[in-house]
Amino acid sequence: MTSPSDLGTTRPNLIVIMADDLGYGDLSCMGSEFRTPHLDRLAASGIRFTNWYSNAPVCSPSRAALLSGRYPHRTGVTHILGGRRGAVPGLSDGVPTFAEALRDRAGYRTAHVGKWHLGTDRAALPDRHGFDQWFGFTAGCFDYYSHLFYYDPALNPVHDLWDNGAEIYRNGEYATDLFTDEAVGAIRSWSAADSDDPFCLYLGYNAPHYPMHAPAEYLDRFRHLPDDRRIMAAMVSCMDDGIGRILDELDRQDLTEDTCVFFMSDNGPSPESRNWMDGREDPYYGGSAGVFRGHKYSLYE
Repeated sequence: MTSPSDLGTTRPNLIVIMADDLGYGDLSCMGSEFRTPHLDRLAASGIRFTNWYSNAPVCSPSRAALLSGRYPHRTGVTHILGGRRGAVPGLSDGVPTFAEALRDRAGYRTAHVGKWHLGTDRAALPDRHGFDQWFGFTAGCFDYYSHLFYYDPALNPVHDLWDNGAEIYRNGEYATDLFTDEAVGAIRSWSAADSDDPFCLYLGYNAPHYPMHAPAEYLDRFRHLPDDRRIMAAMVSCMDDGIGRILDELDRQDLTEDTCVFFMSDNGPSPESRNWMDGREDPYYGGSAGVFRGHKYSLYE
């Protein structure tokens, strides 16, 4: 049995996974018709926080609050930040993050993978906020295959995929799988290193945020659902499989008992639709809030 004194010196590995616009009711462990066996496995083997609230109903402020432990207005990030290339200010150097605390005070190795959405200014990027390495995109959303950001159809699309600040091109690779691959690779790299220092991985999936893109193999799994729910189910299922791969890698590296895994969504499901750069309407059907009312942008549950 672990004593309180032991807990003071224990340094577990930490994996923090944040989904994007996932509805409270869109996991099978929360009553959805979607099948999410890997997240169900995580829920069954751990604790479900069913009375837990995001600090904001939109993405940038909720992510700033998660990283800092502060209310959004105390981080300087109070609204959805822009994602166009250039110096978009965001999380400033003066705001502490859990990555900085873990790295600088407890000797953790740290990495960010996936969606950042806390500014594109140099001072706002992940490596300025406690992450030794980072791979992902800086905007609020992008095309899952081309990795172009084209939120505003009046502007030219901007490529937005980075590896430690260097722009990289992986056209045609599905973003959810890309981020899972990077997360699994980081765990393997840390496991192979000659170090006893623990690690902290912050993984920000962009699923199931619009645009509504899903691989054919996942769409085929949900032929029985209406088209709107079918695409959402496929996106969530691909993310769930990715999390399964991460959990399996922890098992493979004999790290499961030494690792705390946290999973959450940044805010509620969205009811929106967006006009994309080709001028067509791309419906964003969002997800289900389950037993609650409201959605992204609202302050209902």
